[in-house]
Amino acid sequence: MAVRFRYALGTDLGTVRTNNEDSAFGSGRLLILADGMGGHAAGEVASAVALRVFGGLVGEPGGSASDPTESADAILHAGRRTRRALHAMSEADPKLESMGTTLIAVACDGEQVTVGHIGDSRLYALREGALYQVTTDHTHVQRLVDTGQLTPERARTHPYRSMLLKSLDDQPAGADLDIIECELQPGDRLLLCSDGLSDYLSPEHIGTLLAGPDRQGAAHALMDAALGVGTRDNVTVIVADLIDDGAASVSPEPAVVVGAASEPIDLSPDAAAALRASLPDLPLDATAPMAGVARALSPDRDSTADRDSKADRGTAPVDGAPAAPAEDAAATPPAAEPEEDSASHTEPDRPGEVPVPRGVTPSRVPALLAAVAVLAVAIALGIILG
Repeated sequence: MAVRFRYALGTDLGTVRTNNEDSAFGSGRLLILADGMGGHAAGEVASAVALRVFGGLVGEPGGSASDPTESADAILHAGRRTRRALHAMSEADPKLESMGTTLIAVACDGEQVTVGHIGDSRLYALREGALYQVTTDHTHVQRLVDTGQLTPERARTHPYRSMLLKSLDDQPAGADLDIIECELQPGDRLLLCSDGLSDYLSPEHIGTLLAGPDRQGAAHALMDAALGVGTRDNVTVIVADLIDDGAASVSPEPAVVVGAASEPIDLSPDAAAALRASLPDLPLDATAPMAGVARALSPDRDSTADRDSKADRGTAPVDGAPAAPAEDAAATPPAAEPEEDSASHTEPDRPGEVPVPRGVTPSRVPALLAAVAVLAVAIALGIILG
C-alpha cells in the first residue's frame, strides 16, 4: 500500500543556548533532521548545508526515488556530497574547521520507507501504542551499552553521552550514513528528534507524549517536556503520521523548514566560493539556504511553530518557514560504493503481540530487567544451597 507523511515540526533554543544549530525539513515524501556542531556559527552552517543537499532528494513536487535501492543510493550520495562541501568550506575558512552535523533522512518511495542516519539524533516508530527505537546512536556510550559495560539507564546521564563516533563532518574520508529499510504501514507514527529531547526524556515518557491524539499537539508536548526538565541543548522534533496515499482526502502539503536552515547563514566570501565550487549544480543562497527545494502546491500547512526566540518560549509560536519553489531538480546519483549491510531486527510475531516493523529495534529495557532478575535468583539460590 502506498503511503506518505503528514507532519508537524518544532524547534526551540533550549534553556541555555543563544543560537540554534538544529535544522529540520518536512514534506510528504521526505523528512530530514540535522543537529549541527562546531565553534563560532559552524554548527548552524553544517546543518543548513546538509539540509539543503538532502532536500534535493525531493526532486519534483511529490516525487521520490522509484524503488528502495534508488532511495538508499540517493541518500548515500547526498551524504557524500554534503561531506565534500563541508570539507571544502572548512579548508577555505579556518573558523569552520571541524564543523559537522548529525543527520536523519526518512524517504518514502510510496510503499517502502528508507532511513539514512548518522550521529545521535534518533528516529522512533509508534505502532498501536508500542514505541520502537529505529536508529542506534553512533556514540561512545552506546558502544558501552552494546557491549554490556553500561546500562541504558546509566547511559542517559553519562558525562560522555554526547561523544560521537560518527557524524557528517568535514573529513573527506568519513563514514557513510547507515541505511535502514523499514516496513511501516498507515497508522504508524514517527518521531525524529535531536538529542536535546532524547537525552532528557525516558523512552516511556517519549512514547506517552508521542501517542497524543494529534501530531501537532504531540510535537508541542514533547518539546515542552524537554524544556520542563531543563534541556541544555537545542531541541527539535518532527512528528509524522503515515497515511494511505490513495485516500480521497489526501492532498499535498507544502514543504516546511525550521531551525538554522530557515534563517540566513553566516559565510565568509572564501567559504561561500568554496561551497559554490563544491556544489555547482545545487545553488545555495546563504540568505535563504533552502531556496530551490521543491514544495507541494497545496495552500494548507501543518506545522508547529519555529520557537527559536527565548523571549517567545511558552507563547503561541509562528509557522515554520516554507521552502521556496523549486529552481532545480536533484542530480541523478551514481551507484553507491560497496558498504556493509545495515543491521536490521525483526521480532517474531506472537499471539496477542504487536508485530515489530522490520528494521526497527525494540527497547532493550525489558530484556535487561529480565536478565537482572534471573541473575538475582541465581545468586539467591547459591546462597541458600551453599
